[in-house]
Amino acid sequence: MHTLFFGYSSAELATIASANATYLGLTLIPPILWLLFYLREDAHPEPKRFLLLTFLGGMGGALFAVVAELFFLGDQGGVFSLQAQTTGHVLFVFFAIGLIEEYAKYLPVKLLILRRPDFDEPIDAMIYMMTAALGFAAMENALFLLPVFNQSVSAGLEIATNRFLGANLLHALSSGIVGFFLARAWFHPRRAHLIAFGILLASLLHTGFNYLILEQDVLGQATLYLVFLLSFMTIMVLIDFERLKKIPRSSEQ
Repeated sequence: MHTLFFGYSSAELATIASANATYLGLTLIPPILWLLFYLREDAHPEPKRFLLLTFLGGMGGALFAVVAELFFLGDQGGVFSLQAQTTGHVLFVFFAIGLIEEYAKYLPVKLLILRRPDFDEPIDAMIYMMTAALGFAAMENALFLLPVFNQSVSAGLEIATNRFLGANLLHALSSGIVGFFLARAWFHPRRAHLIAFGILLASLLHTGFNYLILEQDVLGQATLYLVFLLSFMTIMVLIDFERLKKIPRSSEQ
């Protein structure tokens, strides 16, 4: 005899709990793995409560981006609705999407972290920006997986894997680039324009990634270009980390 809870048997509740746990895992584990990888670059680890706050802020930033994209782009914002449009129009829309999303990932760091005493060395800017980006990616994962997961767990797993190697990594790397320019601007106040430059550069790289994803079936070398783009961005971020590591903490200057 199965015990009933709110009309569900214990077996049904176990199935629901297992499905929800799998969904949550596919949503959170890929960005958290990238986060743990990049946190190793920080010789003076940030307080875990601020990293968690930033991660949650990034998730909120994703919801902000969705609303902003719907407001500014309306029904033009859907990737699949763009295929009949001209290349120039597609690139404009993708740049608008990239700009909105890169700013939405910067916003939680600006509002929640920059004025805190623990933000005391240039490399912190990259760490917090990438943390916000991976929170953003986690929320995007949840939104992408939701309509698919209920139909097929294997399809959800495939999407999560593709996003781990693609969109999740892109968000971390593009925000890492913004973080480098944020560090240069924050610790050299007369270079405040560098933040805007960093966001614009990240938006351009983001646009290239989105466009190549759209054109994969048409452009024969699209996958190769995607690998090259992500590899190029990875090298940029690793070089930026090394450059910032050489700058002392504000308390040591």
